[in-house]
Parts: sequence; C-alpha cells; structure tokens
Amino acid sequence: MKLATKSSLNFLSVALFTFLFGIIAFYYTLRIQVDKFVNNELNKAKNAFFEQSDNLSSLEGTYLGACQLMPLKPTTNAYDTTVRFQDTLILDPQIKKFLPYRQMTFVISTKLSAFEVRIIRPLEETDRLIINLFLFMTLLVFLLILALLMINQYSSHQLWKDFYASLDKINKFDLDTHAGLEFPPTEIKEFEDLNTVFTLMSKRITSDYSRMKEYTENASHEIQTPLAIINAKMELLLQCKDLPEKQYQIIADASEAAERLARLNKTLILLTRIENRQFPEIETIYPQKIIEYQLENYEEIIQSRGIRLKTHFEPNISLQMNPLLSDILFLNLIKNAIRHNIRNGLLLINIDAKGMEIANSGAPLDVNPELLFSRFYKSTKSSKSLGLGLAIVKKITELFQLKIDYAYKENLHTIYLQFPLKTKS
Repeated sequence: MKLATKSSLNFLSVALFTFLFGIIAFYYTLRIQVDKFVNNELNKAKNAFFEQSDNLSSLEGTYLGACQLMPLKPTTNAYDTTVRFQDTLILDPQIKKFLPYRQMTFVISTKLSAFEVRIIRPLEETDRLIINLFLFMTLLVFLLILALLMINQYSSHQLWKDFYASLDKINKFDLDTHAGLEFPPTEIKEFEDLNTVFTLMSKRITSDYSRMKEYTENASHEIQTPLAIINAKMELLLQCKDLPEKQYQIIADASEAAERLARLNKTLILLTRIENRQFPEIETIYPQKIIEYQLENYEEIIQSRGIRLKTHFEPNISLQMNPLLSDILFLNLIKNAIRHNIRNGLLLINIDAKGMEIANSGAPLDVNPELLFSRFYKSTKSSKSLGLGLAIVKKITELFQLKIDYAYKENLHTIYLQFPLKTKS
C-alpha cells in the first residue's frame, strides 16, 4: 500500500468517525431546540387557556394559537401541580393515520371538581423540517469530506512528486555506466537530505564496485598463471617413467586437485561477472541450434552409456540473450542431465514457445530439492562435480527474466525453463 493511500485511509477513517459523532450530536441538539420551541408554544397556549378558563366546556377542541385543547378529563388528583411534556401519536380520523404531536398535561381545580387539561401541538411539520435539515447537513458534510479527500490526494501527490522522481533515479541507477546519482532539486528539506544520503551512498557503492571488479580481474589473472604452471609441472612429473607407484599416485592426485582448483576459479569468476552484469551484449539466439550443437559434442558419451535421446523442437523459437551466456546456460543443463543420468536411461528435451523442458532418468534426490540451484550443492554420488553448474544456470535465468523450476515424477528429474512471452521470431 502506498503511503499516500495509507494517509488518505487514515484521514477518511477519522473524518467518518467525526462525521458520525457530529451528525448524531447535531440531530439531538436540533431535536432539543425544537422541543424547547414547541414547549414554549404550549406554554403560551396554557396562558391563553387560563385567560379564557371561565367557560371550560366551550374551550374544548378549540385552537389556542398553533395548539389545540383536547377534551377535559375529570381527575381525583386535584393537588397535582406538575406540568408534563411528552411526545405522543394521535389518530387523525380523516386520513386514518397516526400523526406525531407534542403534548402538555396539567391539572386545574374548580370549587366542585378537578380536570386534567391536555394541550397538543402537531409535530409533522417540525419533524419534516428536522429530517430535511438532517439530510442537508449529511449531504453537506459528505461533500465536504469528499472535497477534503480529493484535496488531500492532490496535495499528497504534489508533495511526494519529488520523492518518486528520486526513486525513479535510484531504480535506473546502473553500476556499469559509472554515472553517479543526480537528483532533481526539491524544496522539501527531508527529501533533500534523503537525496544527499543516496548520492553519497552511490559514490561509495560505485567506488567499492570498481575496486571489487578490479580485484576480480587481477585475481583471475594472477591465480590462473601459477595454476597453469603447477599443472604443467605435474604433467612433466607424470611423464617420468622411473617414478614409484606411490609417488606417481600422489602427483596424479595433486594434478587433479590443481585442475579442479583452476576450474573452480574460472567458474566463480564467471558467477561474479554474471552478478555484476558484465555481459551487456544482447542478440537473438536460437535454442534449438545451440542444443543440437551441444548434443553433437556429447554424442559419444550418450551412446556409450546407452542413453535414449528424445527431442522435440518447435521451429523458429528465439530469445534475446547474451550469446556466450546462452551457450553456458544450455550446456550446463545438458551436461547436468547427462552426468546425473543412469545407464540405459532416458534424456528428453522439448522446446516450444512457452519454454524448454529437459528431463533425465534417475533415483530421487538424496537432499532437499530447494537447494538444487544453490552454490556448491551436489549429490553425494557426484564427488567430481563442483556443485556450481545449476547455480550458474539460476543466475543466468535471473539476469534475463527467465523462470526455472524443478520437479521429480515418474522416475524423471525434470527442469522446466519458462521463456518470456512472444519468443517466436
């Protein structure tokens, strides 16, 4: 959720709560004021009644201003001096409907008897007025909240415009260009401080990256040279015919370890270069051609192990990739499927517009499948493997927005490589 949206929701929550509380308070305040006004009218009618109370029978049913005197009722409570106000419903005989009234009740006494006097005033008009005022205020407050919400959204957009501009600059920041971050000027101090921090940070990152890249290149050159010398010397020693068997085996093991170290060094340097995006060249490549070429190179190994090869290629499937990395990607997938296959096993390769599926026969994994694409992961049966082949595959797929998945079913290890959309040329 965006910060502006969160701020608007918080504002809306507070505004709705305030509106609900305010509208209820407004209604009851209005109701109280109306009741006071009606009670005042009833009191005036009461005063008019006492001015004309000489002939009570003639006053029954008459109007005293806006109020009406109801028929008198005899009462035994002659000494009750309380004046009561209440709301009531009275049936209108003409429309046969109960209508709201405000009623005043008090007791008057004569020499011979006492009567309960009821004076009523209709509330239909005042109730309609209250409802209209209530609806008008509700609409007014709703429009006010809507206007404030729109103003808040607009002002938030304007306030955060500089922030999103800086964020866009950060997203487009590329270490390979060696260009520092340059942010547009802003009048907001907090954003200016943030831009300053990011500028200094980008300079440090660029400097560290340059030093790391230089170190990687130097290490590659400096390590490969002594390793090549070691391998050459070991080969010369192995060619000596008068070596005892034990010494020959020691030299052979050392030579194998040196060769393994050289391969490990090259592979780690390749991983570092991929992570640092040092393969900017992008071309249109055709997976079918690359795979067919690699299968020709491994044809003898496939035949010697009795592996049954089945392929299906949908024509004209292309990808936008670095040509060197595409060769490494498909080579590692094929090499992995052959190396971990069983004798007289099956090797399936299918390519269509959606992706590539490569499967090989074999027993289930003896470790967690989630670690398959991790560095230095390898099966316990593959002691000669560096455990970096599928890690390189994973890095290449991430670089070119490809999705890779693994599954084991029907005694087949299956790796599925999902291509981006519109891969047909």
